[in-house]
Amino acid sequence: MGKLSKLLVVAGAIAGLLLVGIVWSRLPGKTPEADTAESVSEPASPATDETNGATSFSERAQRQASQTLSNEGLTGGESAATHLLTGWEEKVDEILGSTSPDADKAKQMIEMFPRLPADGQEEVVRHLTNLLPDQDYGLMRSFLTNAALPVNVLDFLIDDALNRPNSLKLPALLEVARNAQHPKAAEAKDFLGLFLEADYGSDWEKWQAGMEQWLKENPD
Repeated sequence: MGKLSKLLVVAGAIAGLLLVGIVWSRLPGKTPEADTAESVSEPASPATDETNGATSFSERAQRQASQTLSNEGLTGGESAATHLLTGWEEKVDEILGSTSPDADKAKQMIEMFPRLPADGQEEVVRHLTNLLPDQDYGLMRSFLTNAALPVNVLDFLIDDALNRPNSLKLPALLEVARNAQHPKAAEAKDFLGLFLEADYGSDWEKWQAGMEQWLKENPD
């Protein structure tokens, strides 16, 4: 075979290979590289983005609400604290050192009492037992029947009631005794039993009737 013939054969083979490559590249389907690229670059769906955004907003809202409630609680506590009377020791000394009648001094202390801290209430009660006349005892009776007061304060109020006339102390003791939530209920009931020489249990109508009869027999 001549050189020209060999060149023609080689050229024909190369042309054939090129033709096969062109036809193969036009066949339908995706190449592996295309599949890989598509899977890597696939964007997140809009629904997922919206869900994540809503969750994030909800969490921020909950944190803000919690912080607001916490701040309001602190504010409320601080506001309550500001209602307590400051410098009460000086005010008590000023009242005691004045030239006012004892009854007026007692009334000024009674006005102060609800705004005093526990130690201030205990101090003022000590003075009230000496300053408040019997005719004004009604002004302080509500303190004795107040179950929310500190026990130390109630102790002084019970002692004070026992030193009042019968017509004042027995009704006050009965009111305390019939309140099961009062820290001094049992003690007040015991004192009533000693005076009336009876025990009516929880029948408060009998206690009332027995007290009224006893007061008739034992007037002040």
